[in-house]
Amino acid sequence: MRRYALDFDWRAPGTPFEAGATITATATQALSRFDLDFAGNTLHRVTVDGRTARAKRDGDELVVTPARPVPDGAAFTVRVTYTADPAQRRHRRDAIGEYGWVPTPDGTVLYPQPDGAKMIFPADDHPSLRAPFTFRITTPADRRAVANGRLVERAPRPGGRVRWTYDSEEPIAAQLVQVAIGGFEFADGTGPRGLPVRDVVPEDLVADTEEYRSLTPEHLAWLEQRLGPYPFRRYGVLVADTDLPVALETQSLSVVPRDSLLGDRVHAERDLVHELTHQWTGDSVALRRWSDLWLSEGHARFYERLYSDSHGGVSLEDAMRDAYEQHDRWRHDDGAPAEPTEPSLFRNIRYDGSALVLYALREEVGEETFERIERTWVTRYRGRAAGTADFVALASGVAGRDLKPFLTPWLYGPHTPPMPGHPDWRVDPVED
Repeated sequence: MRRYALDFDWRAPGTPFEAGATITATATQALSRFDLDFAGNTLHRVTVDGRTARAKRDGDELVVTPARPVPDGAAFTVRVTYTADPAQRRHRRDAIGEYGWVPTPDGTVLYPQPDGAKMIFPADDHPSLRAPFTFRITTPADRRAVANGRLVERAPRPGGRVRWTYDSEEPIAAQLVQVAIGGFEFADGTGPRGLPVRDVVPEDLVADTEEYRSLTPEHLAWLEQRLGPYPFRRYGVLVADTDLPVALETQSLSVVPRDSLLGDRVHAERDLVHELTHQWTGDSVALRRWSDLWLSEGHARFYERLYSDSHGGVSLEDAMRDAYEQHDRWRHDDGAPAEPTEPSLFRNIRYDGSALVLYALREEVGEETFERIERTWVTRYRGRAAGTADFVALASGVAGRDLKPFLTPWLYGPHTPPMPGHPDWRVDPVED
């Protein structure tokens, strides 16, 4: 895909509205037909290069047959018009809560991960595939809209409505797209080196969430010391006024639930640092495939724990010892860190269980070498997709020795290996 342009004519919470998606792409083979991920919603019309195309549903796929086949190497444009229904949501198969459109008291927020983008717009929804986005969102005058990237224009529309146009500025994977609508205030700030920071906050939560939101520049500086420069042109926190207790790393605009920011500082900072870390690992360095999720969630949990260690939380060593004790159970129930069983993506083994792999690597190679591995990882693969084999090869190159024999049992084995430097650590036995 070369670009997505999404048009949403949003009306009211939970109310269907007219929508359109324009997708420009280049054929990598001759196409007499092709599929898009698209579920729910009421389909109206599909065109390819301006000509009406045949389209039919096949499960969660939209099968498109253009009037004329698209030649290999040719650029083409697909336009899909539909009625979006934000009431059509699905429960995640392996985690608490819903995905797709998630309602707020006066609008909506998106939770597309892992494969909920198809409930929102037609897409090629794979974590390794990214494209720039243009968002055009029309709202009532008393609502504000926000999306990934930069606000390009706020323009009046007939009937007292307003159209908000955003440019993503960088390519985005479908699972990291964000569009939110509500009675928001924009709270502007500045991060390291003048980085624009804009939080998006429901009007009645601005004051109550300001204390923890104001820590973002400190979090950015802390992570930049360890991972290098922040990889995008702006950042912000979107406060989700929902009962869904899930934070999400939508690109350049992390979703953090209301209750997290109204609770204790240690818990709030863990969420904030976790989602910010994802901007480097998971967003900038994308997943090559879903089995590589440990690289995204493991890094986010590792740095969350490392930060919390020196900011009032549980020590990193204690957290990792606890994870070590449970690791065989997690492996048994949900697969090894880099070899998940279905449907077990977002489970403990991919969070503390995968952070434990990084902790073991640090104990094996030493902190200085580990830090060089980390900075090299996010620098070399910035703006690209990478996977487990890439990480193992890079770590080996930086360390100057083959780390595959060490990392393979940690990533794929049925049992937890001994922890370097901690011969006294024990794994709780698994009883079926």
